[in-house]
Amino acid sequence: MEDLKKVVDDLLEQLAQARDVPADAEPSQIIISSLDQMRFLVGLEERLDAMLDVGDVLPFDLSDREALLKSVHELLVESGVTP
Repeated sequence: MEDLKKVVDDLLEQLAQARDVPADAEPSQIIISSLDQMRFLVGLEERLDAMLDVGDVLPFDLSDREALLKSVHELLVESGVTP
């Protein structure tokens, strides 16, 4: 899970730079639109070299970094990427 945390943190930092907000800002201040969520999803897929199975609504919990990490982990499990 530590590697996943680094991937999530790196993606948040990259998106924060693009939005011109501090890299340590809460996810909800960095990922503020559905387009940002898609960018985050594509970034995850690229870094993890995996196709993630998402439905109509992106499943990211943006309330804080721990919640985001947990929702990403759950998505990986549901997609069969992580046991």
